[in-house]
Parts: sequence; structure tokens; C-alpha cells
Amino acid sequence: MGYTKNTVSGFSWQTILKILTTAITLGKIMVIARILSPQDFGLFSLIAIALGLAESTTQTGVNITILQSKRSIGYFIDTAWVIAITRGLIIGIIMVLMGFGMSNYYDEPRLRILISIAALIPIIKGFINPSIISLHKNLEFLKDSTYRLSLLAVEALFAILFATIFKDVIALIFSMLAAGLFEVLISFLLFKDKPRFEFIPSRAKVIFSNTKGLSISAALSYLNENIDDFLLGKIIGTHNLGLYHNAYSLGHKANYEFAKSINHSTLPIFSKITDDSARLQKAFLKSITATILIVTAISLPLFIAPEFIVNLILGQKWLLIVPNLYLFVIAGILQSITIIFYTVFYAKKRYTALNIHLILTVLTLFVLIQILSKHSGITGAGQALVISRAITLPLLIYETIKIFKK
Repeated sequence: MGYTKNTVSGFSWQTILKILTTAITLGKIMVIARILSPQDFGLFSLIAIALGLAESTTQTGVNITILQSKRSIGYFIDTAWVIAITRGLIIGIIMVLMGFGMSNYYDEPRLRILISIAALIPIIKGFINPSIISLHKNLEFLKDSTYRLSLLAVEALFAILFATIFKDVIALIFSMLAAGLFEVLISFLLFKDKPRFEFIPSRAKVIFSNTKGLSISAALSYLNENIDDFLLGKIIGTHNLGLYHNAYSLGHKANYEFAKSINHSTLPIFSKITDDSARLQKAFLKSITATILIVTAISLPLFIAPEFIVNLILGQKWLLIVPNLYLFVIAGILQSITIIFYTVFYAKKRYTALNIHLILTVLTLFVLIQILSKHSGITGAGQALVISRAITLPLLIYETIKIFKK
């Protein structure tokens, strides 16, 4: 049975989702960027670091294990739920502890209480019904897209509402808390399979046996995408970090989100044909070609009229990012290409090659951020992003060729 139709269907729905997602996200940013200050966005970047770092270092691999497995979701659901709840509590505790250290490191006393409040987010989300992964596993892309879009819409509405009320970074945290509660609720309302609080060691063993490589990959992936924020918060300050954050978001939103839609629709397909190298190679080539063409085309407006777009979406107080926006767009294109290579590695469970690439990228970015941003601020940080992603891309090409030769 061919999966081209499924892939196209998945990408089509994911593309529609990303278009709507981008519209909602840009609508949200257009409002809150005019209410909140760069300082607020800088603080939120640091809060997101605490949340993301705690999540990535406690990755269990539940979802991707279920996705890769030939067994039904019902086999894992109870144990997966217990693991998710436990993980959420652990993340919350880690975040509270990180809040104390980060408030001192960045000399931002508010971080302590802000991160402590944000620690409730993973605790709440730990109770989400694991059955939601069935939409992805069973290639029900329309339902999956609708589900994800509803979550984003709820968070955007609450972010605008709370920003209007509080006019402070706390609004973004409250919106994530509200979205988390909403997801827990609808995950139990929409799916007939309900988890029980029952831990079955043999099934947990299947999950955790796949965790080692995934946990490392998750932590490295997180560092790859966020180590710049962690360093820049100290090097250029919270205000400039806020400028960098929105330059990064705007430069990546136009291309990386569409690449993720291709990744989202191809991963379950790649996982099904992983034993047929010829089919996998053909599917990969189609995916990478589509990715390059699409992300390049949709990035053009940011190259042609950056000042107009920044003023339209963010407002005049953000025009300082215009001279450097092209760097973030190029970095986004490179990241978009990278994620399609990663899809093959995840499908083939080649975590070692994936982790080696991530380590090299993180180390390169770490060194370049330290050197370039200290001398050139946001410009140097953008240059560091582009260089680190460009010089490590040949390694992905080499490792992918090795996979297909075997």
C-alpha cells in the first residue's frame, strides 16, 4: 500500500493548520507586542528557558514510543498517564528550584515568583489523556489539525485578554495555564479511551527502553534552539533579549512552522516504511525538495519588505530588529531543512547520529554566541545562528547517505 496519499493529506491539513496557526499567532503578537514591552518578552524568554530545560531533561519518549510501536495505544495508555503525571510533578519541582538560581544569575528578582507560577503548567499538562496521540498514529490529520488549532486559539485569546488586563509578562504565563487546563478537559471529553492510574512495569520498560537516546536528543534539541536565549539574557540584557526573541520568532515563523508540518505528516509514514530503504529514500527526497521550495518561497516577503512587515506585525518600537531580520530568516530556512533530516533519524531510531549533530551544533553556537554577540549584540547573535547551522548541515547529509546505502 502506498502512503503518498496519506502524506499529501497529512501535509495538506498540516499546511492549512500552519496557515491558520500563523494567522492566530501573528494576530496575538500584533496585539500583545503593542501592550507589552521588550523587557516583558525578555523575561518571558527566560521563563520559557526554565520550562523547556526542565521538560527536555526529563523526556520520557512516551509519545514517540507509542507512535513507533506496532501495538495499540490501549496497551500503553494507563502506564503512559502515570509516567506523564509523575514527570509533570518532577518538572514543576525542578522549575521552582531553577527560579531561585536564575533570578540571581540574571539579577532579575521577579523571575523567582514568575517561574514558580509557571511551574504549574507542566503539572497541569501531566494529566492530559495520552489518547491524543492516536490522531497522529492513525493518520487522522484533519482531527489532529483541528485539535491543535483549538488549543492555540484558546491560548491566544487568553493571552490577549490577560495582556489587556495586566499589561505585564504574567499575562503570558496565565494564558499558558488556561490553555493547559483546556487541553486536559477536552482530551477526556473527545476520546473514548480514558486512562486509569495504573502502572504496569513491563509496559513502562518498553517505553523507557526507548528513552535513553530520545532523552539525550530532546535535551540537545532544546539546547540547540534555546542556548542562545540563555546566554544572551546575561550578555546583552533582558531588554535586548526581548528584541532578539521577537526577531527570532518573526524570522522563523514564516518558514520553520511549515517545515514542522511536513515533519509532522511524514514521521508516521517514515515509521511505517522504515524497513524498505528504497521507499524511504524516495519519500525523503520528495519531502526535502518540497521543504526547500516552500520555505524559500514563503520567506521572500521578509527579505523584500522587512520594515513594512515588522511595523505591521510588531509596531514601531520593534523597528530596531529590521537590519538583522534577514539573518533570522536564513537561520530559519536552515533549521527547516535540518528537521526533515531528523525525521529519517527518528524513524530509523538512529539517535547516535542525531545526537552527534546536535552536540556539534550546540557547541558551535555556544562558542560563536560568546564571541560575536559580545562585539556586535543582536547582529552577532544572528550571525552565530546562521554559521552554526550551516557548517554542521553537511554532517546530516553524510549520515543520511549512509542510512540509505545500508
